[in-house]
Amino acid sequence: MSLFVEDEDSYVDRNSPSPPAELPPVEISVEKTQAYYAQQAQGNDGNIPVVRSNEAETIPVYESKEICCTLPLRFYQEITETMLTHDGLLVLGRGLGCDMVTVNLLYALSSPSVSLQHGNITQKKRSLVILLNARDDEIVKMKEALLELQWMNSSHFGETDESLEDDWDSPLRVVSSADLNNTTKRRLAYEKGGALSISSRILVVDLLTGIISPQDITGIIVTHCERVKETSNESFIVNLYKDGNDWGFVKAISDEPEAFTGFTPLATKLKVLRLSNVFLWPRFHVEVSQLLLKGSGKKTNMVTEITVRLSSKMTKIQSAILSCLQACLLELRRHNPSLETEYWDMENIHDKDFVLRVRLSLESQWHRISWTSKQLVHDIGTLKDLLSALLTEDSLLFYQRVQGIVDANIKSSANGVATSTMSPWLMMDEATTIIAFAKERALGKVSVKKSSEQRNELFTDADEQSELVYNLEELPKWEQLAMVIDDIMHERSVEAVKSEGPILLMCALEKTARQLSAVLADSRKKENVSGKCIYTSRRFMVKQLRKYLEWKSITTLTRELTLQFANDAAENESEELTEKLNTSKTFTRGKDGPQSKRRRTRGAAAVASVSRLYSGSSYEKNATAQDLEDDIVLTVENRLKNDLKAESGDENELDENQNDDVMIFDVKKKSDDYPIEHIDKFNQIIIETYDDHTNEFLLQELSPAYIIMYEPDLSFIRRVEIYQAINPTSPAKAFFMYYGTSVEEQSHLLRIKNEKQSFTRLIKEKAGLGKLFSSEHESWKFHLKKSHVVNTRIAGGADFRTETDEMQVVVDSREFNSSLPKLLYRVGIKVVPCMLTVGDYILSPKICVERKAIPDLISSFKSGRLYQQCEQMFRYYELPTLLIEFDESKSFSFEPFAELRPPGLKANITSSRLSKQEIQLKITELLVSFPKLKVLWSYSPYETAQIFLELKANQHEPNVNDALEKGVNPSIATSDGPPMFNDDAIDVLQTIPGITNLNYIHIVKNVLSLSEFVNLSREQLKDMIGEENANKAYHFINRRVR
Repeated sequence: MSLFVEDEDSYVDRNSPSPPAELPPVEISVEKTQAYYAQQAQGNDGNIPVVRSNEAETIPVYESKEICCTLPLRFYQEITETMLTHDGLLVLGRGLGCDMVTVNLLYALSSPSVSLQHGNITQKKRSLVILLNARDDEIVKMKEALLELQWMNSSHFGETDESLEDDWDSPLRVVSSADLNNTTKRRLAYEKGGALSISSRILVVDLLTGIISPQDITGIIVTHCERVKETSNESFIVNLYKDGNDWGFVKAISDEPEAFTGFTPLATKLKVLRLSNVFLWPRFHVEVSQLLLKGSGKKTNMVTEITVRLSSKMTKIQSAILSCLQACLLELRRHNPSLETEYWDMENIHDKDFVLRVRLSLESQWHRISWTSKQLVHDIGTLKDLLSALLTEDSLLFYQRVQGIVDANIKSSANGVATSTMSPWLMMDEATTIIAFAKERALGKVSVKKSSEQRNELFTDADEQSELVYNLEELPKWEQLAMVIDDIMHERSVEAVKSEGPILLMCALEKTARQLSAVLADSRKKENVSGKCIYTSRRFMVKQLRKYLEWKSITTLTRELTLQFANDAAENESEELTEKLNTSKTFTRGKDGPQSKRRRTRGAAAVASVSRLYSGSSYEKNATAQDLEDDIVLTVENRLKNDLKAESGDENELDENQNDDVMIFDVKKKSDDYPIEHIDKFNQIIIETYDDHTNEFLLQELSPAYIIMYEPDLSFIRRVEIYQAINPTSPAKAFFMYYGTSVEEQSHLLRIKNEKQSFTRLIKEKAGLGKLFSSEHESWKFHLKKSHVVNTRIAGGADFRTETDEMQVVVDSREFNSSLPKLLYRVGIKVVPCMLTVGDYILSPKICVERKAIPDLISSFKSGRLYQQCEQMFRYYELPTLLIEFDESKSFSFEPFAELRPPGLKANITSSRLSKQEIQLKITELLVSFPKLKVLWSYSPYETAQIFLELKANQHEPNVNDALEKGVNPSIATSDGPPMFNDDAIDVLQTIPGITNLNYIHIVKNVLSLSEFVNLSREQLKDMIGEENANKAYHFINRRVR
């Protein structure tokens, strides 16, 4: 069947006076087709009108200039050229040089000026490029790289030394959050042009207030665009910029492909950023892979993999922890069958964000899930930390961690009611395996032969030729690391052409870096029984043994107090308010069945099993930290002294250096705290930690000759590959260490797999990506529009308004941390930011709204600030309103927020109930104090925007000047509005006797801080607040406690 309308398929348009025109039955050609459409455009009846805009477009023309860039590889140059000529979203693989591309792109685009051609008119203006969403540490590195580019271009194009001295400032200037009140400084920064890094909150305020016009911005570069959401300030800025500038560019860059999740993530991100192009550059891209594998055949470019075997005890502990993890995960899935996802699988347990993702999937129903489920989520996080500590911490420190977990699972008391907080996984046999082998690794007793001197002088019996010492097992990687460094030193001593670069040792955590520094300082080479040379760190472990003694004394006292409090609370235990763990046979395999089969005691055997662990002799045997025997400790230290004496001839070396700490440079300390000593680059061993934000230029700055990766890291491996490709003549020799058949290896392989799968999904989506045509105000989440609420009738004295009439809301500048201002803009309301003293949102001359999210509401009730804010609203406005806004990802109730507590504090059902009742009681007290206070309840910011739209339908527009003047003392007002005070400090100030709501402003005018206030004399206080109030305040501050 043909898709065209034929004679037998008659088509009659009843609303048209004549039948639709048909294409003439002639041969189709380009000239005739163009003539036909030109004829149709003249306006025949019955045709669809074609609207053509004759307005000339604005075309930016940049100055043609030649610049030097730091783009040593070909694919870098291709990426930069593509981003220079097209607006779009760039997604790079991890470690492929995202910061390097951003720096060169920023330098190339920040030209001195840009010419705008609008028809026959050409306008020249200063260029201004905005950098958004960059972290502070990244900004520091970018400023250094841009300054280097500036010097490079200055020297290459023959500029004089005088001009070079004027360019010591980096091309990238920064406007920090501290400049929020300094509009003059920000305006000068905008007028100067160039590259500018600025906070999103400040820029959106400046765009709305007119301090900077979108036409004055040449373009915007958004880094870490994976964090940009529909309601974020970055998206707000892009919308404001695109609405007011039709010629500027927007470029977005990301190096985290795994963060692009959800349904059609590329299309969603492009819509949020208002972009149409996307560029994907994974590690397996043809250009990248060919370039990085070009020299793989050379031995100098190959990475030496060092697979280290776990000890037998570490292997058993690892298997036991994995079994506990699997049991917890199965139990969590059994308790939440309707909430589980495919991600809840042991295959993904090695993902570093596994616990966070599980927690987010339960977030919306967190207040409804059982107490056991919450405990299981916490236990999975604990076990994952334990699994990571097994491979990074020494045996004594790991045993302390295990013992701390056991001690923390004693019956505790909260709010006077005893609550069972025992973790279910401790009921398993594998938990006993973990505890037993952790103790055996650290403090297991082994028999060793005595030294030759002791055998000859003290004993003659063959049975007394041995002595007991503690095991003090060392990590297997320590010996391999010492051997690698020894081989490097030997290779350097015999090679003809010595490389001058240092040895770079990379690890994951700062505590691991400190540990390796101490281990390398204490490592010794010795021969074992078979005559083979080995490296031992026994001296480091003996030092750790002394720290264990200090920890043991503290934990013993803590355990005794905890047991005492638990026993006291058990006497008053109330069964009504205690929620027991509801466990299944997953944690009680091979144990006795429940003694009672009644439903209300389900799981009693499981709880009783844990109770037996902590009762009587069983608790003393399994749960307490092992006491050290003085004679064995003395034997361990004497043997170490004898070894040191045999090596150096000084038996006091251990005692002299027992408290020495390895010097680690800390930027927070003064340089005077460290001894200044020159070390040749040839002899340096530099220990650094993995950091995706600061490691970009690390290899280029240090130029190491040897790189040792103590732990696997995908991003840094890519950076090493790039460094090798950049330096083919003198590449660094790399060593890659990992534990074979361990969770460390599995985590690394999983990360590679996840990145590959993420890029595969993005590539498939890009292949079917269509062109987006939509209005900037279009959103399915807004079911209410301006046309639905405006009053178009003139009756009863009402004002006539249409949907084209402008609506505006005066918004406090501090409210731009929330998403509501962005949503007000999208719903069609003009947002006017000001520094308000009374209220957060001024909807009309009568309506003032104080917005409170639930955490902010709770803190305001505790500090009493909400009562003062309501008093001020009632003083200046007819309809003061309190808006209580909930989180759209949580339930529309107080239950999810009732468990807000300090980190590390376990919640219980009793405290949650009391907190929920307390919140409701506080709201009731507030309404009793202010009966005319209007309260709005909103389940999300989207609903709040539509509530504001309805409230403004029949109201006059607010006056900005009136809103600024209300609540401000004229004597302290500034040209930029009311000053921005530290509310927390003012709250503390008003608690002092003699300081009232009326006279505190006199102190604020004359005193900058609380420390300055407490040092005021009596006479100075009298001049500010009067004699009587000054005496009260002075006596309160200077009265002795004892």
